[in-house]
Amino acid sequence: MARGPGSGSSASVLSGRLRIGLVVLALGAVAILILLRASGSSDPPEILPPVRPVLAVLPLIDLTGAGRDYFNGGLAAEIAAGLATVPGLEVRARVSAGIYDDVNRDAAQAGAELGVSVVLDATVRRVSGQLRVAGRLIDTGSRAVVWSGVQDTTAVEWHGARDAIVAGVAGALGLEVDEQARRRLERRQTGLEAFDLYALGRFGWAEGEGGDLLEAVSHYQLAIEADSAFAPTWTALAEAYAALPRFTRFPVERVRQEGAAAARTALRLDPDAADAHAALGEILYLYERDLSGGRSHLTRAVELDPGNGASLARLCELEMYDGRLDEADVACRRGAEKEPLSFQLAWLEADLRKLQGDFGGALRSLDSLRILSPGYAPLAADAAFTALLAGDSTRVSDDLEYWLSLLGGDDALPAAWFGAGRSGALRRLAAEVDPPPSDLAALAALAGDDPMALAAARAALNGRDPGSLRFGVFPEFEALREQAAFQVLWEAALRESEDIP
Repeated sequence: MARGPGSGSSASVLSGRLRIGLVVLALGAVAILILLRASGSSDPPEILPPVRPVLAVLPLIDLTGAGRDYFNGGLAAEIAAGLATVPGLEVRARVSAGIYDDVNRDAAQAGAELGVSVVLDATVRRVSGQLRVAGRLIDTGSRAVVWSGVQDTTAVEWHGARDAIVAGVAGALGLEVDEQARRRLERRQTGLEAFDLYALGRFGWAEGEGGDLLEAVSHYQLAIEADSAFAPTWTALAEAYAALPRFTRFPVERVRQEGAAAARTALRLDPDAADAHAALGEILYLYERDLSGGRSHLTRAVELDPGNGASLARLCELEMYDGRLDEADVACRRGAEKEPLSFQLAWLEADLRKLQGDFGGALRSLDSLRILSPGYAPLAADAAFTALLAGDSTRVSDDLEYWLSLLGGDDALPAAWFGAGRSGALRRLAAEVDPPPSDLAALAALAGDDPMALAAARAALNGRDPGSLRFGVFPEFEALREQAAFQVLWEAALRESEDIP
């Protein structure tokens, strides 16, 4: 099962609007995820005072009302990326900070909730080709403003405002933008046309009501036509390709070719681009089954940008797929420290509980997440599989019915599941709903239908279904792993990954 809202759609590969808003936390996520982690089976590690400044960049507040939220979001991301190049400074909560977009926000309180020592609170005004960015750096503990500045430039020279803010924040913290950081900032410059298109792609991906990954890909491709030397666009294109099979039946072969090529192009333009290393690492482990290569790039991403929780989330997932649960636990905990409100990391933590045999704890975590994403079918499927593992027959019926209702299936199927015709119910499910092969393999294995489980596993492995890596370690596939015929398929799939250049 993929780790992202929206996977398992039965829509055609390129049809419809692929809603990606569930990736971004709803406004009510703060309390729920804090309670979720507080109710976990083990206490989180003590977070010691940082030995270096830890910063979060809040969303830029638009003062013009001109509907350019896409530009402001792109500029905020570039400011955060620029600050992450400063030696001695850690930038965190790039996803979690997104919920603090209210003009009346309490910046110091936001910083405290995000677990950072300082927070950058800024506004932007873009009128008639002119750009003004005004920022304040606020100490979370004392609530004091430790730096403020106003940067005036033309919109075409947007990167000048970014660089001035990076230099001002660094100086206020007693740090320096060294020569290497300056070179990296220079590599992250592009014209306004290319930047607008890049920012539009980012905005479309993140918006709860109109997020469309395929539309984002189109914007990135247009941005590359405008400026093929801007590495962040190539990175964003690779990230979008890597996400598509998690959300729909997008051809994996395109991800392996076009997505990997985009990430490698980004690294050729900027060898120290942490996000590009992370995107390539994800493609390698998830679609090439190259766990060693994926781990190498993800480790490098974390080294280059220690505050990026998304890289640690990917590393946590990889380690789980490799059966290295202690390493996965460390990566997840570190990631949760960097991104305290991450939906993805909270789900990965639920997965870890399941792998550790704590099915009750996993169910409680999944139930908490379902409050945030009540209409997300893969989450409902995970809850149903976990209830089956826990032997909770009362829940199983309700969870199966709910999952099938989200997929558009017959509500009589759960009743058939508990009758004498489980195999018949499974075949109706496969024919009527067409779930991802990895999900069908899990359900068939839990139902004891070995032939169907094997057939679904073969389809998942041949199609490189993102959920197929779960076959090797997750408990819902235990019966499948005991089949000799599956072992042949699994070993062949792993051997194929060893031949990848």
